[in-house]
Amino acid sequence: MSVIGYGMAALGLFIVFWGNLGMIILPDTLTRFHAGTKCGATGSLTVFIGLSLLTEGIGFFVKLIVLAAITIVTSPLIAHVLGLSFLNYRKYQAGQR
Repeated sequence: MSVIGYGMAALGLFIVFWGNLGMIILPDTLTRFHAGTKCGATGSLTVFIGLSLLTEGIGFFVKLIVLAAITIVTSPLIAHVLGLSFLNYRKYQAGQR
């Protein structure tokens, strides 16, 4: 079980790395939000699953599952709110109220 756990954690870190790289190289703010939230949520969920396979105590396992649930719920929500505020700011700059 430990090999699968380490593999899942490494895969999650790989996904998070590519998401961060996408946030650096993508040209538009909205595409940067997309890369950050999708890869960040998926990668962190994969890391949490890998770490939950490595843990032996039920308390740490429950904490990891709660963190995974919070990440899955809040990451897209935060990106949505930031994207809407960015679009409203663009409209405000262009004089379209």
